[in-house]
Amino acid sequence: MLKKIFFIHVVCFILLPLGIPSQGFACRCAGSISPAAAYRQADIVVMGKVLAVTGDINKEGATARISVSKAWKKPIPSEVVVSTTTTCAFDFQTGEEYLLYLREAADGNGYTSRKCVGNLPSCKAEKALDWLKKRGVSTGIEP
Repeated sequence: MLKKIFFIHVVCFILLPLGIPSQGFACRCAGSISPAAAYRQADIVVMGKVLAVTGDINKEGATARISVSKAWKKPIPSEVVVSTTTTCAFDFQTGEEYLLYLREAADGNGYTSRKCVGNLPSCKAEKALDWLKKRGVSTGIEP
């Protein structure tokens, strides 16, 4: 009887952790996206510097205030708010400059972005910027 109870405890100790849900990380980028594909999927493309980040991408999501220096596809204000709230949230860093592929927010208030859509730090965006210079539709920045 003691052996049976011991065996049950051992089995439960080993199998119990398998039944406890853990935080899932469903975001897996299927390799890098081409500048053409990233451009096609975005509502607007910007080069901009992150002025401030609020929130936590690992919890409720984050919002970044971006100072826009260049825009493609549509005119855009010189400063925009970009939210990132999915399991594929983009990790904005204050003070960093990025090439960002943005979608208009569903509520019409600002923009959204995430990993896997082609976003790049400006220091790694040379190929994409060359593509944008040749094929992208450059637009103005609204005051």
